[in-house]
Amino acid sequence: MRILRAYLLKELLNPTATAMVLFTFVLLMGNLIKLADLLINKGVSPLAILELFALLIPTLLGYTVPMAVLTGTLLAFGKLSSDREILAMKASGIGFFSIAAPVLLVGFLVSLALVPLNNRLVPWSHYASRQILVDIGIRNPTAFLESGTFIKEFKPYILFVYQVEGNRLSKVRIYEPQEGRPTRTIVAERGELIPIPQERRVVLRLYQGSADEPDPKDPGKFYKLEFKAYATTLALAEGKDPETLARKPKDMDLDQLREEISRLEAKGVDPTPLRIEFHRRTAMAFSPLAFILIGLPLGITTRRAQRSVGLGLSVVIFIGYYLFLILGQTFAQKGTVSPCPAMWIGNGIFLLIGSLLLWKTHRT
Repeated sequence: MRILRAYLLKELLNPTATAMVLFTFVLLMGNLIKLADLLINKGVSPLAILELFALLIPTLLGYTVPMAVLTGTLLAFGKLSSDREILAMKASGIGFFSIAAPVLLVGFLVSLALVPLNNRLVPWSHYASRQILVDIGIRNPTAFLESGTFIKEFKPYILFVYQVEGNRLSKVRIYEPQEGRPTRTIVAERGELIPIPQERRVVLRLYQGSADEPDPKDPGKFYKLEFKAYATTLALAEGKDPETLARKPKDMDLDQLREEISRLEAKGVDPTPLRIEFHRRTAMAFSPLAFILIGLPLGITTRRAQRSVGLGLSVVIFIGYYLFLILGQTFAQKGTVSPCPAMWIGNGIFLLIGSLLLWKTHRT
């Protein structure tokens, strides 16, 4: 039995590791385009880009590990069934549950390993990424200026820039909404941003444009001022200090979420969103066990070793699981179901279906 267990684990772990590398690589490539833009076009330092790249990995592993486990199970047992090895094991007097036991144990151990990943590492990496992004925004505000979009980072102004090239701007519009009075507008053909990180502000120099200036006799009215050069100071949004950046629910570990839930309850505030986040992480950590339970009998019954079949089936199952997760979150937010059962509904359904399929496969 020891040799058989080692063989089964080898057959399972090889495609699982390959799938995990593949899925993680695909997701990393999707984010790498944005990071490359920051490096090449925005002038962000390579060290900051490397840190952001590394901090992406824990978050991605929370998704790719369960999907890789599911894919590896489908491929491994599809191959074993296709090669008649499962049939040979049964013919040798080895019970089906003896075959399934070491695989289910792997699912349980992987789930246990995902608990600290989702609880500690993912929140830490998410918060560290936000701190780096804020620091980049302070040192190089143009890094997050996007042409053709309204920029609201410099209160009380709203900026709209048609083209951004480094710190040089083309066709700049600045709006300053004022309560009870018309919105003040500054328009310029071009401009440039000069960051002053130590003072948390930016000097914006504008050229060839016009500005609305208040009438000294009637401050509620403006007159147009044509200018060749114009300078204004933009303060960075408050609360954007990397060292004292407020944590969002995704930045908190489970202990911090418990403390925040207790604090909100003491103030009479409904902490349902935090409870949803708490139970979502735990439920996702145990998804590999549910995936192995449902993937093992499906892999045997499909009897197909082709990778495309296993990959396609795993994607369908994975999407189904997250649809149940989203459905549970919706019910919890509306107060129809409490957060704990709502976020575990996907795991429960998959465990039930997997158990029934496993029993049916055992009886055949």
